[in-house]
Amino acid sequence: MKSKILLLMAMLIGSVYLTGCGRIAEPEQGTVMEEREQQNPEQRDVLVWEWQYGAPEDHGLNGDTLESLHATYDTTQILVSVIFKDGHIVDEYYKDGYDKASLFLLHSCSKSVTSALIGIAIDKGYIESVDVPIAEYFPQILESDDNRLKHITLGHLLTNTSGFDSSDTEYWREWRNSENWVDFVLNRPLTSTPGTVFSYSTGNTHLLAAILQKATGKTAYEFGKEFLFDLIGMDSVQCNMDSQGISDGGNGFSMTVYDMVKFGLLYYHGGLWGEQQIISREWVEESTRLQFKRSSGTADYGYQWWVRTFGEEQYDTFFAQGHGGQYIFVIPELELIIAFTSNHTGSSDMYWQFVNDIVAASD
Repeated sequence: MKSKILLLMAMLIGSVYLTGCGRIAEPEQGTVMEEREQQNPEQRDVLVWEWQYGAPEDHGLNGDTLESLHATYDTTQILVSVIFKDGHIVDEYYKDGYDKASLFLLHSCSKSVTSALIGIAIDKGYIESVDVPIAEYFPQILESDDNRLKHITLGHLLTNTSGFDSSDTEYWREWRNSENWVDFVLNRPLTSTPGTVFSYSTGNTHLLAAILQKATGKTAYEFGKEFLFDLIGMDSVQCNMDSQGISDGGNGFSMTVYDMVKFGLLYYHGGLWGEQQIISREWVEESTRLQFKRSSGTADYGYQWWVRTFGEEQYDTFFAQGHGGQYIFVIPELELIIAFTSNHTGSSDMYWQFVNDIVAASD
């Protein structure tokens, strides 16, 4: 009798739910969760995710506004859009030929994924902190006559303030065509003192991916599968590599729009998934708050996340942004996540307007 009571208690404890979001389903025999347990006994806390769906009007969104936006999307290069609010998918848009299973290259949205992996590596003790000089991982830079190189930290890479003259605007093709992406960045001269000037460079993020690999012995993709993607069921994730076998952490992650939303949802919940703290709340808060205020542009920067406000109420928002119009917007105060995938080569202004329209429809 006692054993039956203990078994019942264990079953009750094992039935876990995420508060205010999609339900975590209790696994049944033969589910993906059980298959993973057999393949990797160390990952038995994987939770099976079940999306919840609802009408926009039931979650404080004006459906007419969303229909109007869909008509506008038809005239643009937006391919897919999903809106998640109050724990439910309340709106989806797919151009012909695309659906929720379509895989999209995230381009620079990848940077926010790499930021998450750096945070996990710090949480787990593989990396000491953001204040570690990168010379600990690339001792060759100590041979330079420029003493400022010794003071570049992981934090400078995370905020794009390393000082390396490796701007995407000027050196993208030259860098991507080089034989060794890491060496190309490390051999660039410094044009500013580390920590003083924002200069957007995917090379900075690639150094982070290389550091992660040196610190953990795994590529960013392998590390991500073990400590992030598989744990929350981001099954679609893929990642390209450079010629040295280093994950393209600044531009190379791909995933479905549902996994984009799931990644945003993890951050909305402060790194918590069910009862598992996948990323520490401290890292989520630090990486999505203002770390460097830029002198131009419409958004400022955290740790590989962009930050700004939207709507008349100026709701604090953090977001991942990638070339061609790939976006994951998280607006915590409205319990709102918006994902876009696109093939857009123009200004970002139309996305700001779309998000403002959605926010206005939420008031």
